[in-house]
Amino acid sequence: MSVLLLAGAGHAPGVTALGVALALTWPEPVLLVDANRMPDQSVLAGYLQGTDPAGRGLGGLLQAHRERRPLVDGLDALTVPLAEGGRDFLPGFSHPGMVDLFAPVWPEFGQALEAAGRTVLVDAGRVGPDGLPAGLVAVCSGVLVVTGSRLVDLAALRLSLPQVVAAAGEERVGLAVVGPGRPYGSGEIGHRFGVPVWGKLAWQPVEAEVFAAGEPAPRRLMSSAYVEDVRRLGEVLAERASGRQGLIGTPGEPRRSAGAAGTRLG
Repeated sequence: MSVLLLAGAGHAPGVTALGVALALTWPEPVLLVDANRMPDQSVLAGYLQGTDPAGRGLGGLLQAHRERRPLVDGLDALTVPLAEGGRDFLPGFSHPGMVDLFAPVWPEFGQALEAAGRTVLVDAGRVGPDGLPAGLVAVCSGVLVVTGSRLVDLAALRLSLPQVVAAAGEERVGLAVVGPGRPYGSGEIGHRFGVPVWGKLAWQPVEAEVFAAGEPAPRRLMSSAYVEDVRRLGEVLAERASGRQGLIGTPGEPRRSAGAAGTRLG
């Protein structure tokens, strides 16, 4: 089993929506983890419609660490159901003050996720000034950095991506481009940053909000372009999780101008 990290460069690119959608369409039992160090409880309040975690989540793991109990032993008991088929959710921090207290727990937490017995998708939120938690990067099989295709999105990506690549290594980092062609295509973004594009997601805010905030589902949600793109991205990630083959970059769209983004971004 593998641990896959999902992170955003900035400007709310849709990491949480993608994490929930991936978990719901994953072909096997999966654990979705909220490891956002800017806690917002968005999955509990959004897709899970105000579910009370009743003490479950990272707070319970912090307590177990303080009591010197192995985290892997209590991991399953601290999750809440996300959907049928062995799809569970580990809630995140219930208070901002817990984030600093959790700092010494990340290494053991990463090891517990690695031993969870199923694929683990970690919503790591936005890449912070200090990058991503080293304990999670150490055990992951891949880091998916989610970005939009606007110039403001790419400016934020330029700031955070080098930290991720330096920590995880080029072979473990890929991009997911939300709304390719608005205005830059996924191909030129991958070329500009020298990182493979593992997937692209159609610009369908209404559909994405179902997973991000629990909004009512439109008709034919599961056959929408957004969900179909999520499924295709899931297949690429599942290949890495299973270890059957190396990562495959998805082909980009026709390039607008390979140098345009680089020139304007400086």
